[in-house]
Amino acid sequence: MGVAAISTGSIHTFRSRSGARKFPRIEFPAQVEIDGVMYPTNEWSVGGFSLHDNKYMGKKGDKGAGNLCFDLPVGRFSTPCQFEVMRVSEEGYVLGCQFYSLNSGHQKTLQSIVDTYLTGETISLESVTSYGVKAQLHEEEVKRMQQNWWRFATVAIVALSLITIAALMIQSRVLSIESQHAAVSQPVLTQKSYSNGVLRLGDFKPGQLVEKGQLLFSIYTEEGTDLLAKDKQELSNINSEILYYQTLLRQSKEAVARYNSRLFQELKYISEKRSLLEDEMAARESILRLYIKGVRSGSVDVVSRELERVEIFEIKRDILTLDTHIEGIENQLDQILLGVPPREAQVDMKSPFEVESKLDILVKRKDKILEEIERLKTRGLAYAPCKCYIVAINASDGQVVQTGTSVFELSPISTSERTERSILALMPLERAALLKIGMPVEYRLASNDEKLIGTIEKIQFYSASNSDIYNEEGESLSGLPKTLPRLNQYTLIKVTPSSEDADSVVNEPAKVIATVKWKDVFIHWFNL
Repeated sequence: MGVAAISTGSIHTFRSRSGARKFPRIEFPAQVEIDGVMYPTNEWSVGGFSLHDNKYMGKKGDKGAGNLCFDLPVGRFSTPCQFEVMRVSEEGYVLGCQFYSLNSGHQKTLQSIVDTYLTGETISLESVTSYGVKAQLHEEEVKRMQQNWWRFATVAIVALSLITIAALMIQSRVLSIESQHAAVSQPVLTQKSYSNGVLRLGDFKPGQLVEKGQLLFSIYTEEGTDLLAKDKQELSNINSEILYYQTLLRQSKEAVARYNSRLFQELKYISEKRSLLEDEMAARESILRLYIKGVRSGSVDVVSRELERVEIFEIKRDILTLDTHIEGIENQLDQILLGVPPREAQVDMKSPFEVESKLDILVKRKDKILEEIERLKTRGLAYAPCKCYIVAINASDGQVVQTGTSVFELSPISTSERTERSILALMPLERAALLKIGMPVEYRLASNDEKLIGTIEKIQFYSASNSDIYNEEGESLSGLPKTLPRLNQYTLIKVTPSSEDADSVVNEPAKVIATVKWKDVFIHWFNL
């Protein structure tokens, strides 16, 4: 069916396809340029176009590309398009095609032509080309952005790198406190001379590894015999004391056992007595209820009733007394079960726990005396007590030494024999307020580049003019250099090492870095 549409100076007709197609097709003159050949359209729309029969060969489903061209009064306008063959004739000629991959700009250009044509207005080249130019500019802008995306990415990466470097510089400047000197430390084992005499050393040097039981030095002395006799006499006295306390311990345990048995018997007797009192009280309460009824009926006098009530109160008082006694017995049984029996159960006013403690002390003293006797028997020979590193040698070969003179300072290498191994670090004194006990710190050993995490255990003032450091037991701690400038002052921190750190040795250099939080920095600044 045809409908008339009036345009300025001309009349055009079109076919309405609104009931069958998404886009209305119009008969506005247009041509399709395919491979340089111009094919006039029968009709076209924003969704596709149709061709006259016997013009263009093709098969259904074929895809192609070309330009949709319009001859306007002031010039030719064309727009690129891609199409797919949808209808063909029996002879194999293309009758209808559908656009695909048509971008929004070109789609709007074609729609503007359709809308202008349908409303009967004159189609102006300026209005059509404006959509085409916009679409072309949009495509070029997208292509340009796609081609230059790597430039934006490079700029972003460079900017991010600069920001990261700046942040790391600020962190290393403000948040990180680095040690000026640090080393692995541990209480050293001091090998002393046990007598007066002339020292004979082997060929040892500091840092050397010695095996357990290896001969370290010997002392030739005339006093060795006297010391041996003295130690044997002390050993005899200790053995007598051990025998006495062993007998006392046996007697104490027997006394506690007897007392425990007596308590159980007494508890059984009192419990039975209490049970009988409860039965008696129940019977008297029944009699009291009968007396109360008898008083009301006049067969029992009031005095008898009140005397019965008094008897019941006496029984209750006796039951409370027995309860107190039972509680006392149970408390004593609990004390015995915990190993702290009451004084009444102890012999000579000593508990088995006290006797056992005394025996442990005597046995340790005996072992030490036996060790000293064994060394004296070998003419003053001193052996390495463990597999150790030699930290220092404090005497020279041929030197006359006295009893108790320190000859070797040793550091155990076995993890099971190490005690209080730590990292000693000298930190800047002016930033001491930012360091806290329990703060995690990072450290690296000279023998290993791996980052390890330790914990600050102790913080104290340190001056190179008084560089000796001791632990709570009075043992010396080795590790820090002895040649620091005397006027320098530091904050000394003791760091508990990581559980993964099992190979470090005494005096091994280290580097410690404490990282504080911004909150602590601000609090420190505001408190200045």
